[in-house]
Amino acid sequence: MNKILCCGACEARLTPALTLVSSKAPGVVAPEQEPGKPLIARGIAFKSWEPIERSFGNVPSLLEFVPQYWLNPDDLTDAVRITRNKDRLSGCCGLGGLGGPNQICRCGAEVGTLRTDCWTPHLFVPDPAKTNWIEEEER
Repeated sequence: MNKILCCGACEARLTPALTLVSSKAPGVVAPEQEPGKPLIARGIAFKSWEPIERSFGNVPSLLEFVPQYWLNPDDLTDAVRITRNKDRLSGCCGLGGLGGPNQICRCGAEVGTLRTDCWTPHLFVPDPAKTNWIEEEER
């Protein structure tokens, strides 16, 4: 099944058509998490029922929700931009994604969290409350 991720505010296309793969599908295994490398191949959106991050304290992690989609950062279109909120841009060599959504749509709506740091797998996690999936249009 191919779907396109869109901004919930303005309906801009945030990705091209991606193949959705669920961790609950028979035979599907979660991708190997390697720091500094893309977690997911281009063209795929992996629907995970385990969060990419867990908190071990009293406050839950901002990325501790399910289901969540894991996308390759290279699948984002030019409608997606980095936030101007400097509190969300922490990281060593890239974006750590610990401060909250760090990617916005061209309309200004926050759309998700990009992780591109040397100690994290590289991926984009869309905010399910601010994005929508639509069916790929038949040509």
